[in-house]
Amino acid sequence: MTKYIVEPKSRSDMRAYANLLRRKLGLADILYFPIVELLDSLAEIFPEFSYEIVPDHVLGKDIHADTDIRTGHVRIKESVYERACSGEGRDRMTIAHEIGHYFTLCHCGFRLTRNFGKTEVPCFKDPEWQAKCFAGELMIPYQLTKDMNPARIARVCGVSFDAALYQSKKYKK
Repeated sequence: MTKYIVEPKSRSDMRAYANLLRRKLGLADILYFPIVELLDSLAEIFPEFSYEIVPDHVLGKDIHADTDIRTGHVRIKESVYERACSGEGRDRMTIAHEIGHYFTLCHCGFRLTRNFGKTEVPCFKDPEWQAKCFAGELMIPYQLTKDMNPARIARVCGVSFDAALYQSKKYKK
């Protein structure tokens, strides 16, 4: 059960936001998105954005990174950052996911409310789904990969096979 509810956004909405960011950065036609390099660029483009690489123990065992939506500050585990710098797809996607939280909740200002009830939140109102969707659309651009198989997508986009397979299945819907 998610603790928060955000205003509804569809996959096509999230794709549009990801494509907008790609266009603004001049990366609309780039398959291998330079996600690690984007961290430094974001701080220059959006003054309220900041990030830090923290020792692994700071975030705990099951948290790879987090975003404080009040301040626009992202923390990334050192091991995750190092693997992302080495091209590890899962860790590159983790960084994209946190940028998704920043971009949707801090920059675009999607309204976020607490889910005090035991209400099941539909995915399109779940901030975690939205960040995951944004990350997938940013790292695996539909218009460039829609005719590729998952193995090729993983290779050329620098993402995990699982992420490539997931996005590829979404293309068929």
